[in-house]
Amino acid sequence: MKKNCGCSSGGGVKSWPVAESLSEMDFQRSLAAAAQVEDLERMQKLLDKGANVNGDDTDSGYAPLHYAARQGHVKACRLLLQHGASVDRPTKAGKATSLHRAAYAGNAEVVKLLLHYGADPMAQDSDGYTPISKARMQGHEHIVRLLTSKSDSEEERN
Repeated sequence: MKKNCGCSSGGGVKSWPVAESLSEMDFQRSLAAAAQVEDLERMQKLLDKGANVNGDDTDSGYAPLHYAARQGHVKACRLLLQHGASVDRPTKAGKATSLHRAAYAGNAEVVKLLLHYGADPMAQDSDGYTPISKARMQGHEHIVRLLTSKSDSEEERN
C-alpha cells in the first residue's frame, strides 16, 4: 500500500516553480531596482555602502539612472546625480541615455533635471534617434519643446 506523502500535486501541498533566476534576485537587491521604484531610503543605504552609481544590470546595460529616468522618479534621479551618476551614459545594446528614456516616457520634470545636469539633447542612440526624436515619436510635444529650446540655446553659444 502506497502512502501519500503530500509531495505530489494530489497531496494538497502546492508546489511553486522557481520563478526567479539568481541574476533576477541580484537585481532585486541592487541600486537599480531601488531607483526603479524610488526607494530613496534603500538607495541611500546602498550608496553609503559603496554601491556603484553607474553600475549596470549586466543584461541591458541600464544603469540606475536609466531606470529612475524612465519611471519619472525625479528624487531618485537627483540622488543618483548628486552621487556622481553619469548623465550621458549609454546603455550597452541600444546606446540610449537616461534622457532618451525620460523623453520617450514623457517625464518632463526628469528631462528638466537631466538637462540641468548637462545631458545632451542631441545624443544619438544606436538607431540614430535623439531624445527629441524619441519624444516626438510618442507625441510628447511638451518634451520636444523643452529639448529643442535647450539645443537651440547651446547652438547660439557656439
